[in-house]
Amino acid sequence: MTATATRPVAADGLGRVDELLGRPVSMRAMALLRVLVGPIAFVHLRPFAADAWRGRIYRDSFIQPYASWYPDLPRPLYTAVLTLGVVATVAMTVGVKARAATVVVWGVVVYHLFLSSTHVHSNRAYLAIVLTALALTPCDRELSFDAWWRARRGRPPRPTASPGWPLWLLRFEAATVYGASGLSKLLDPEWFSGTVTWDRVVRSRPLLLESPLPRWAIDMLSERSFHTVAAKAIIATELFIAVGLWSQRTRLVAVWIAVCFHVAIQVSASVEVFSYLAVAALVIWAVPVSRDRTLVVDRTDRAQAALAGTVRSLDWLARFRVEDGPPGSPPTVVDRDGRVERGGPAVALVVSRLPLTAWFALPVRAVLRATRSHRPTVTL
Repeated sequence: MTATATRPVAADGLGRVDELLGRPVSMRAMALLRVLVGPIAFVHLRPFAADAWRGRIYRDSFIQPYASWYPDLPRPLYTAVLTLGVVATVAMTVGVKARAATVVVWGVVVYHLFLSSTHVHSNRAYLAIVLTALALTPCDRELSFDAWWRARRGRPPRPTASPGWPLWLLRFEAATVYGASGLSKLLDPEWFSGTVTWDRVVRSRPLLLESPLPRWAIDMLSERSFHTVAAKAIIATELFIAVGLWSQRTRLVAVWIAVCFHVAIQVSASVEVFSYLAVAALVIWAVPVSRDRTLVVDRTDRAQAALAGTVRSLDWLARFRVEDGPPGSPPTVVDRDGRVERGGPAVALVVSRLPLTAWFALPVRAVLRATRSHRPTVTL
């Protein structure tokens, strides 16, 4: 009898997970996230630091210690720690000793978070989680003064790829935020029926009357029946974002809806820095490969030269490699799968992949694709 080798299923599965977690990927998105989170952390820490500079700290009002053993710094040292955190947010954004600055900001934010249970809010915890992921990655090797200065001195760039597990972990956490929020509302009868949102609007009606909103819109928002439907739409939106972000087929739609969702939250509720942080964190869903598309332009054409300049300025996620094309040729994009777009569709694809213009361009590109009778393709 011949023995047949059987591969252990569990071991094979663990091997694939281990390979995924340890696979080097581009950390460009994390570098961009570092730049965006720096100002957000500044906005978060500055009020506490400003109060401390005026002589008022958290101990001067009601507190509930998060843990009895947690270190309680003397007033001058507490003020110095917050000041250090504020300064580090600037260094973190600009990219001066960016990795060390990120770790400092993480330490200050986390320390302040757990000083009192009254400090612990979900939006602040999310900021601490994002900073943790940034502190664990080499997010200082791109989009930083450090990288520019290294190149200026003629030194070779440091590797910009590293094991992807912090990125995957942050993706999981980001999706969990939407999933947990949507699921908790789904299981809460008061939320599902619309009572919670209706009560909030009724309580804030005096403020709404002083806002630029027309009276008919305020009356509509105050109707109980409106919230019966709106609450279910909110729940469906959060659950769709949580699931849709994981599939490349639905990811762009989920990102676009998430931006709209957070804009609505920001104008209707007080959530501190959460909306800004959640929108900034959407950059982590970009495919972690740099320069995986090619934009070919005729630089003798002013419009195409302007397009190339726009890409150089706004392609913060390093999606495109720009090459020169023959005179008289239209702008052309070779996508990562070999598909080719020319002319208007190529321009629409480019601006739909630049972080600053994507929110506006994605609907335009969707309309263009829906109205086209065919898509020219070339196999490379």
